[in-house]
Amino acid sequence: MNTQVSSVAHSVFNNKSAFALLLGSGVARSAGIPTDKEIASDLIRQIAVFENAGGMPNPEEWFLERFGEKPGYANMLEPLANTETERHNLLRRYFEPSEAELEEGLKKPTLAHQIIARLVSKGYVRVILTTTLDRLMENALRCIGIEPVVISCPNHIVNSLPIVHAKVTVIKINGDYIDSSFLNIKSEADKYEERLSELLRYVSDNFGLITCGWSAERDRVLKEALETSNKFRFSNYFTYSDKPGVELEELAYIRRGKSVSIDSADSFFKELSEKIEVLEKARPMHLSASQVAVARLKKYIVQDDQFIALHDLIRDEVDQLSANFNALPLSTIPTKEEIKARVDHYFKQCGTLCELFVNGVYWGKDQHHSTWLNNLACFTSEKDRQGDVGVWHDLETLPGLIFLYSIGLASVLKKDYRLLSKMFSMTSYVKDGEAPILDHVHVAKVLDYNTLREALGNRQLVPMSELLFSKLKPFFSPLLPHDKAYEDLFDMFEYLLALSHTKIMGRGRIPVGRFGYRVKQNGIKHPFDQIASELGNQTQGNGLFSPTLFTDISDLRHTEKKFKEYFDKLSGYYF
Repeated sequence: MNTQVSSVAHSVFNNKSAFALLLGSGVARSAGIPTDKEIASDLIRQIAVFENAGGMPNPEEWFLERFGEKPGYANMLEPLANTETERHNLLRRYFEPSEAELEEGLKKPTLAHQIIARLVSKGYVRVILTTTLDRLMENALRCIGIEPVVISCPNHIVNSLPIVHAKVTVIKINGDYIDSSFLNIKSEADKYEERLSELLRYVSDNFGLITCGWSAERDRVLKEALETSNKFRFSNYFTYSDKPGVELEELAYIRRGKSVSIDSADSFFKELSEKIEVLEKARPMHLSASQVAVARLKKYIVQDDQFIALHDLIRDEVDQLSANFNALPLSTIPTKEEIKARVDHYFKQCGTLCELFVNGVYWGKDQHHSTWLNNLACFTSEKDRQGDVGVWHDLETLPGLIFLYSIGLASVLKKDYRLLSKMFSMTSYVKDGEAPILDHVHVAKVLDYNTLREALGNRQLVPMSELLFSKLKPFFSPLLPHDKAYEDLFDMFEYLLALSHTKIMGRGRIPVGRFGYRVKQNGIKHPFDQIASELGNQTQGNGLFSPTLFTDISDLRHTEKKFKEYFDKLSGYYF
């Protein structure tokens, strides 16, 4: 999940009509519309054909050297077209689709344009600045019944409806390909006409700014116009893909704005719109980032055609967590205070992904199993560390344990035993190769009990199990009728976990959860009675049986017998 986009969404939602968009050629890129630079280069090459010029590594430099002036649309079109109609026809092919392009869906409003139009219809956006000559933005607005006020030359400014009274105003800074009054490319315009400069100053002073598809590299005059403002009533956001250029970072600094990393214009506006929709539905509540993420998950998970969006939502959170955890400092001899702080940090940072896993498993289908388990696997393998980092190295498996419990508890609650069986059958990568996930990721191995007790300042018999029980409870409370139901759920999962460990490992220390001392001291029944009843009477229970875990109910009963023998010996010592 992109938390930077969440910040943009909150700003736009809470300050309706207070933001202007600045759209560059990158927004129209997926529509197959060439940039101004590409159009200029193509026109110059056509001129060069008549001049019998050879290869041109830099078309603009060649034009300047050949004709003694910088290239602009006027002087580039003059040698190629004699009349205004011919000039328009020459430009149309860059902006209007051919039959083949129509079949490919090119040169029509992109997803970004369509979503922007919807934001306009809801009143979130009132001003759109664009550096391109195409009409994709206007067409997207007209497709949903909005007729924009379009300013494509300084003369339009005087007779146009004032911005404050218009539904939306589209200011085409470099003009329109059909309007002969358009400005020339960046290299020809050293400054804007005064009326346009005043309009840009008004927008710059009175609106927040969100840029997209615009790098500021080839628009020196526009960049300087935006830098003149010293009034920043609303936030400024400058989006970029890959990495921000020097010019964009300078502008962000001057306007006290934030640089926002995005994948594409389409994905940015899609995520922005979805997050605004979540805020709309929650009005007047204030939603946290995790609540917004869960709302998006619930929207995606019921729509089969949103499988990729669901995957990306989870993966974004996974990538952010991985980067966060990889950046944590490692010291050789941590204090107990440092250990406690690291444990608390892991649980706090894992919260959003826990909620996504819990709700995803509970509301999801079999087809989503791979999404949960593939992302779980990102946290369950041993990291390659140089030297002996001791406790820190052991603790790096804690996020994997947190997510294993989150998915496992939700699987039992959903009675999705097939998912549980798949998870228990997973392997982890360790230094010596591969190991069963249940041997590498369990409550007694992440951190030894005595170290954890000392760090937490308690004498609990199974401190990690107790910690997981208390920390994960808030994620399940909305799905359960009362606290006792959560305790029963936790016991059932940990018992199945212990049985699965017994079956897969066959020997060694079996992790016994908090049900252990409660069976011994409080006389509660073994959770197996409930497990056997469910697996014997419900179709869902058969999903637990597989060649890689329990073959059938008899195999499960046999394994339970072996575990009880181990438990009876263990409980006399520990409980």
